[in-house]
Amino acid sequence: MMVYILNVFQLWSLCEALLSDISQPVSFQAVKLGDRISITCHIQHDAPRMRVWYKLTTGKRLQLVASTDTLYNLTIFKEPSQHFLVKAESFKSHLTISKTIQEDTGTYYCGVLTLNKCEFGQGTFLLIKGTNLISDSVIHQSESQTVQLADSVTLSCSVHSAQCAPEHTSITWMKNSENSAPEMIYSSGNENICQMAESGEMICVYNLFIWNLTLDDAGTYYCAVTSCGHTMFGNGTTIKIHARVTKLHDISPAFIALMLSNIILGIATLLLAWAHWKNHGKGLKSIRSGVIYASVSSAPRISACRSPVKNSQDTVVYSDVRVCQRD
Repeated sequence: MMVYILNVFQLWSLCEALLSDISQPVSFQAVKLGDRISITCHIQHDAPRMRVWYKLTTGKRLQLVASTDTLYNLTIFKEPSQHFLVKAESFKSHLTISKTIQEDTGTYYCGVLTLNKCEFGQGTFLLIKGTNLISDSVIHQSESQTVQLADSVTLSCSVHSAQCAPEHTSITWMKNSENSAPEMIYSSGNENICQMAESGEMICVYNLFIWNLTLDDAGTYYCAVTSCGHTMFGNGTTIKIHARVTKLHDISPAFIALMLSNIILGIATLLLAWAHWKNHGKGLKSIRSGVIYASVSSAPRISACRSPVKNSQDTVVYSDVRVCQRD
C-alpha cells in the first residue's frame, strides 16, 4: 500500500494536476479475463494536441501506455502491439484493450499536456475477474446475499497460500454499485483468522462486518489481497437489500386494539362537537324569533317650579315588553 501511495505522489509530481477539466466518469470497471474493454475520458474544453494514458499498478512504477498527437492523428505506444488502441476525439479520449490479460489490472489515468502544465483525470481502476496474480494462492469470497433493510451482514474473503506468511499480507475491500461511485473501504477492528491446514497451506479468512444496512450499502464487494508484493482479487460478493414490509399478522394485537380505540374516540368526539354546535345554533334562533319590540312614549316632565297639578290618567302612557317563548 505504501508503494501505491508513493506512485500516486510520483504521478502528481510530474506536473501540476488540475482535475476540474479532465474527468473519467467510470472510476471502477470489472471485466472477465480475455474480454474487450474501453476506458473513456471526458475533456471539458478544447484540449491541447498532446494526450497521454498512464497505468499505475500496485508494487510497480508508473507506466506510460500511449501518447497521442491530435494534430497529426499519431499515437505512440510504450510497447508496440495490437493490445492497446487509442481513439482521440475533440472532447473525448478512449483507451481500448482488445483482449484483457492478467497484467492489465491497475488504475488508468487520462491526461493532456501543454508546455507548462498537464491535467489528469481521477483514474479508472480496472479489475480483471478470474485472475490469480499469486500463482500458489487461491482466493474465495462468500456467496451473494439478499438481506433486509437495517440488518447486519458479514462478508468473508479466504486466502489459501503455501508460501506467503500472514504478516506479509494485507487486504482492501472495494465496493461497486449502480447508484453510486465506486469506493475503497478501509476498515479496522474486523476479525481475521489464520491457521495452518494439514496440507501445509496457510489459510487466512478476512471478514468485513457491516451493521445497520441502508439502501446505499447495496452493491458488489471485492476483496483485494496484497501478499508478498503481489495482488489478487476475489470474484465479488453481491449484496441486495430489500425494504422491510410489515405484514398485518406481524403487528401486536394490543397495538391494533389501541389504534381502533383511538379511531373510535376520535369519531365520537367529532359527533359530540357537531351535536353541541347544532343545539347551540337552534337556541340562538329561537331567542331571536321570540322577542317582540314595542315603542315607548312618555309624557313631558312637569317643571318643579310649577305648582303641583294632579295628573290625569290620559297624560301617562304605559308600555311593556313581553318575551314569549314558542312551544
